[in-house]
Amino acid sequence: MPVRPRHAKPRSRASRFGPLGIAVATVAGVAAAVVLLQGAPADAGASHQASASSMVNRGSGLADNLVATTIHRDSSVHRTRALRARAVARRKHLAAERAARRRAQQAPPPSSPPPSSGSDAAHSALGICIRNAEQGGSYAWGPGNGGGAYQFLLSTWERYGGAASEYGVAGPAYQDQIFDNAIAAGGASNWTAYDGC
Repeated sequence: MPVRPRHAKPRSRASRFGPLGIAVATVAGVAAAVVLLQGAPADAGASHQASASSMVNRGSGLADNLVATTIHRDSSVHRTRALRARAVARRKHLAAERAARRRAQQAPPPSSPPPSSGSDAAHSALGICIRNAEQGGSYAWGPGNGGGAYQFLLSTWERYGGAASEYGVAGPAYQDQIFDNAIAAGGASNWTAYDGC
């Protein structure tokens, strides 16, 4: 609060209470005048009644203006808050969309089977024998010393072109392709030494 100089005049009551206080005091004065005029002697003329009704109308007009001003101010505040809330919601929505687009751009593309070696060892007698010996013919990835139909070790899987991200989830066609690559590269000994095929 600013320090008042010594020589400053004391503030009047009207300046202390502001326009609202003045308006309330005016309305109270008008109301008192109406009460006094209503209590005037019965022989008062029509001029007194006319001035009393004009005072009442003037007083209620001032009160109506004050109410209208307050309502207008409050509705402006609410409108501003609603606009700000909408703007914040819009910014959050746009940020979420941008983040989703960034995630989609950064996600690795779905992997496809490695290039084919040209042979179909997986469907040969050797491939069928190895699948039956390793996993009972199932392509499911499960517990054991490797994974999938051919019980690949991760190192074997990657050596013959398998993506590390597909290890443990690759479907039958992908597993067959890695097996075909292994056989074409001379890797049959990875299985024949153990499976009796």
